[in-house]
Amino acid sequence: SGPPLAAVAKAEPARAESEPKAPAATAASGGANAPAAPVAGQSIRIDLFKLDRLIDLVGELVIAQAMLVQRLDGASVNASEELSLLESLTRDIQESAMSIRAQPIASVFSRVPRILRDLASSTGKHVKLEVHGETTELDKTVIERLGEPLTHLIRNAVDHGIEKADVRIAAGKPPEGTLTLSAEHRSGRIVIAISDDGAGINREVVLAKAIEKGIVSPEAQLSAEEIDNLIFAPGFSTAAQISNISGRGVGMDVVRQNVKELGGRITIESTPGKGTAFILTMPLTLAISDGMIVNVGDQTMVVPLAHVVESLRPGEGDVKGLGSSRQMLNVRGQFIPVITLGSALGTASGATTPEEGVLIVVDTESAGQAALLVDDIHDQRQFVIKSLATNFRPVEGVAGATILGDGRVALIVDVDGLVACALPGHERQAA
Repeated sequence: SGPPLAAVAKAEPARAESEPKAPAATAASGGANAPAAPVAGQSIRIDLFKLDRLIDLVGELVIAQAMLVQRLDGASVNASEELSLLESLTRDIQESAMSIRAQPIASVFSRVPRILRDLASSTGKHVKLEVHGETTELDKTVIERLGEPLTHLIRNAVDHGIEKADVRIAAGKPPEGTLTLSAEHRSGRIVIAISDDGAGINREVVLAKAIEKGIVSPEAQLSAEEIDNLIFAPGFSTAAQISNISGRGVGMDVVRQNVKELGGRITIESTPGKGTAFILTMPLTLAISDGMIVNVGDQTMVVPLAHVVESLRPGEGDVKGLGSSRQMLNVRGQFIPVITLGSALGTASGATTPEEGVLIVVDTESAGQAALLVDDIHDQRQFVIKSLATNFRPVEGVAGATILGDGRVALIVDVDGLVACALPGHERQAA
């Protein structure tokens, strides 16, 4: 046996068929050539290191293309048709390379039935599994690192969420609980939901335990969303006794950290008596994406295009004040908060009022829509994602960095994290 090979690149989607070869032509057939046997589906095995190398080279090709575009623009060379063709070919190469790494999420979901059987024997809770979107594909690296967070969320749902059979019957529910796993592509990202039909989060118990552990002060006035997010605090657990499933105070904070390292976010939707859903929003790939390049003061930043709804210059009367510091933008009758991107990231901004700059309306998973104030929009193009945590350290509101066509480094805005930090909980709910 040779060295372990970690990836399979499909050359053809055709299925392999076990058929005998057609016999050679005989004299009885008049010497006519026999029809060719159908070609079986072909595949080759590729070492994962070679595949990663290919992805890295595609990333360098995207950077080189951006540098070429900028150099020709600076030299006033009219090559728009050739550059457009080059951009199209580069995107095709990138998408083909990414599709080789893509795998269906079924490889992760297929482990769940065994986990539920193990939990049924240890907790006495029988759970029916429903799966939707198991053919949804995403990057192999994301799939490999999703296993542990999903396993913990499933164990948490069965142990804390779904009630025992007698309690469910008394509440008018079927004795068997239901756990639903779903995956779908949405706006250039993949959304994975783990939901149960259990009792939901008992917010009174969660808040009391958080006060007991000193995570929040007794006088704190928290929204339902903020109380739900307390379960992600390090060392937090509401289990009455320690078991091999829960009670040790480790898990949910690690889940959130793992998801954040993958460039994703995790949110909670819980209804008392009806159940809880944990929603993971992940990037399709960790390598290359599309973005809007913007200027903020003397800095150049990238806003991922998957979050962008529209960009606009506000007209007279479109922006209204709210309180002493908040401004709201009227977008076709809906008011959304304005966030100055420079102030949120701690850098000087040239545009201090919405009328002086450009507003980019973005959509987030947990905080609804918001308008980011930037000085101006420079360009829109593909960018190669470089990890800031690996090369420097994690920075709040920043998802990573990229190299621009002129060789400068630009920060990639973490739109979900930035808006969530910039707006208090009650403002997010109002928005």
